[in-house]
Amino acid sequence: MRKLALFAIFVLIFGTMSPSLVNHAYGQNDPSILLRIAIQADKQIVNQLNKNYENEIPNNINNLYEKGHTAVKSLEQSLSDNDVEKAKQDFLLAMNSFMQISRIISQSTEKVVVIMSEKSNRNMSNELDRLEKYVKTLESISKKHNEIEQSKDEFTKSYSLIKEIRKQITASENTSKNITELKSLVNSIKSELRNSIAEKQSNAIKDFFEKFLVQIDQKLLEAKDLGRDEIEINKANELILEIRELLSKNQINSAKTVYSELKIVLKNIGISVKIT
Repeated sequence: MRKLALFAIFVLIFGTMSPSLVNHAYGQNDPSILLRIAIQADKQIVNQLNKNYENEIPNNINNLYEKGHTAVKSLEQSLSDNDVEKAKQDFLLAMNSFMQISRIISQSTEKVVVIMSEKSNRNMSNELDRLEKYVKTLESISKKHNEIEQSKDEFTKSYSLIKEIRKQITASENTSKNITELKSLVNSIKSELRNSIAEKQSNAIKDFFEKFLVQIDQKLLEAKDLGRDEIEINKANELILEIRELLSKNQINSAKTVYSELKIVLKNIGISVKIT
């Protein structure tokens, strides 16, 4: 029994067998074991075909299977007729047909794995290209707003990671750790840059407002000396105080809203102010 099992393994692995192996197998007490081996191989091939192709089996593979399956049926008849030589031929034909199918499926699977790996590398490379382009965009914005020195180390590290990831892609190595680190670093740079620019813009608006309010203060003093409407002048001073309070809290939009009210009061007083 053990020799017959080894014999079957030889057939499945090499797809061919010598006459001496066949004669040795038939030297066993139960030649019907060959039929059971062939039937089992047939079932295994059917499982492989269903798993890999479902209802879309390629013609060349389907033809090979029909050839092998027919040989298994013939083997059963040959053993029933006690036709040893015919049984040898049927068994060999069946096993060779099944082995060819297994080899084709294996080669196709290997190709699919290679294609999927190449596709994955292309996708990763494309993602890295987008990240690198974004890093360069952030670097350009940073230079434009004179923020490059504050983010210099982060940009250096980003480009170093990009270089390392490209090496990993070429070597088909796992890039997930470095990609995650790069994305985190890019988000950090973006957040710091946005906050810094927003702060600068806010300070610029505050400076603009303060210069404007100083001029308005002076105009209101002059209007008071000229005997203009004191109620309107007091209202204007209150609005100015409110604007300064809002600016100190960095509530720029609210300060702009109050300034719109101030302009109406100034117009009622007869004051026109232009920033200088």
